[in-house]
Amino acid sequence: DELRERAFRLRYDIFCRENQFEPATDPAGMERDAYDRKAIHFLMVHRDSGDDAGTVRVLLPDEGNLQESFPLQELCDHPLLLIDHKVRKMAEISRLCMAHRFRRRPMDGKILPAYYETEMRDVDKGLGRFFRRRIPYAPLGLLKAAFEASMEFGIPDMVTSMDPNYFRTMKRIGLSYRVLGPRIDYHGKQQPVVFNIKNVLDNMMLENPECWEIVSDQGRLHKIANTMAQNEWHDNIFDEDCRDMIMKKLI
Repeated sequence: DELRERAFRLRYDIFCRENQFEPATDPAGMERDAYDRKAIHFLMVHRDSGDDAGTVRVLLPDEGNLQESFPLQELCDHPLLLIDHKVRKMAEISRLCMAHRFRRRPMDGKILPAYYETEMRDVDKGLGRFFRRRIPYAPLGLLKAAFEASMEFGIPDMVTSMDPNYFRTMKRIGLSYRVLGPRIDYHGKQQPVVFNIKNVLDNMMLENPECWEIVSDQGRLHKIANTMAQNEWHDNIFDEDCRDMIMKKLI
């Protein structure tokens, strides 16, 4: 409970005080909504200082009310979000953000630090430069946590909404996605997207191996994603209709 409240306070600083995306009216200084009680929350803590650096939450399908599992279902009317058997195989990433202290460079955004392709090639070993170079990769740790949470429940697909200004960053790190309809007005202009975890890891391994090592936990999560995809393939190819056809052929 204490860690969850720290995540809510960090969200309050970013979404309410800093950016005014949500009203800064909570007397406890915590940003919360009705989905938080059923979400899986992650808090990133900076090792050296102990400061809360970032947070993200993952929402799983609500079997009792699949049509209202995610906030994105309220904001985006794409048919994919309304088909029960599709919703059962997806989770939503939301409230992904990092504290202002870790977003101080010229190109950093409102909730996440920017990623520069040149940073991984920087050979400067000075402590200050080392700190600045590593911080842009911190959100990948939050993404890793979200992927692992989703796959723990056998869910291969994820949806989210992102600032279109991050599209170039997503492409650079190798995060492949599909657009879900037009942009929405939510915390500014946001683009709803969907992606498959295995597909993301496959593409990232080729396009940006350094980022892949972080997000896949040096390949551990990629193996889980591959196993899930293989099992899903077997389940689909040998479903009940196909088994009936095979049995009739044998008879």
